[in-house]
Amino acid sequence: MKKTLMAILCAWVSATSFALAGAEQEMLEADRAFAAMAAEKGAPAAFAAFAAEDVRMFPGGSQPYAGRDQMIEEFSDWPEGAVLEWSPVEAVAAPGGDFGFTWGRYIYTSRNEAGEENVGHGKYVSVWRREAAGAWKFVADIGNANPDPAAPE
Repeated sequence: MKKTLMAILCAWVSATSFALAGAEQEMLEADRAFAAMAAEKGAPAAFAAFAAEDVRMFPGGSQPYAGRDQMIEEFSDWPEGAVLEWSPVEAVAAPGGDFGFTWGRYIYTSRNEAGEENVGHGKYVSVWRREAAGAWKFVADIGNANPDPAAPE
């Protein structure tokens, strides 16, 4: 009896671990596709495409807000030529495999009124949810600045 119970428990743990690893990989792939779209079509288009309708945004330096429509409105004044690039570092999935987060680092590049390039570095967390149709959408996003991680201290 004990051996049977232990075998069932081991099988369940193995299946759960496999499901979580699969969900984590899917979230990383979604985040990479999100970043690729931002590189190709710009951050506003990518955020609009990958955000859930009920998204919560926590932008650095301003107040949080909710809703995809509000997010699109906030991106309407995206600076001409500004580029937001990012790369996920890690994903963590909830036990159900349909919710989790990715985090990574970003670089934001823009030009000031004199045409000089400004480069900012930071980190972000995106919370992801698998939608009913199977696609991953982010439901919350937060980012904040930090020094260039490659710069000597």
